[in-house]
Amino acid sequence: MSTPFSLDDRARDALFTQARSSIRFADREVSVDTIREVWELIKWGPTGNNTVPMRLLVAQSPEARGAVIAHALEGNRAKLEKAPLLLVAARDERFHDTFDVTGGGSASTYERLESDPAKRASMSHAGAMLQTGYFIIGLRALGLAVRPYGGFDKAAMDQALLAGKSWRSEVLFGVGYPAAGDHGAGQRRGRLGADQAVMVA
Repeated sequence: MSTPFSLDDRARDALFTQARSSIRFADREVSVDTIREVWELIKWGPTGNNTVPMRLLVAQSPEARGAVIAHALEGNRAKLEKAPLLLVAARDERFHDTFDVTGGGSASTYERLESDPAKRASMSHAGAMLQTGYFIIGLRALGLAVRPYGGFDKAAMDQALLAGKSWRSEVLFGVGYPAAGDHGAGQRRGRLGADQAVMVA
């Protein structure tokens, strides 16, 4: 690349060019504390109005793991079963309740959001999806392998694991340490180049 990066080649490989969405993992536990460390890093990524709407549920118990797998699409269940740790990334529809922490808005902003659930849902979705991207990079930066899944019954997942909360599930993650051999993701396919994906107006 002609432009100098702040990250060296090794870091760029780990985060982007050589990282894969693994379905095979090392036989090694991923601790909840490790996930908390990643959160403490990625929470600084920008979101609209600094709202930080993403929340994480760590499906650590057999019952929670079972619920995640049961409510995933059939084609994803066997893949999720192989992951040492399963996570549910959710959006908090009451993210505006934490404005005192995040400085996300004024009293009038709070009132506008409080009276507009549709706007809150839209904002929380957009911000949470931004944060899931940061989260993937944060996991990779800590040496973990991760595969995201969008194929699951969100309403059933919310009922099973998030009932009574203002959290709404968005993405599942299978997380673990990389396997020594095959990552299980198959041959890497291409991506669009800048000549196709970047337009100057």
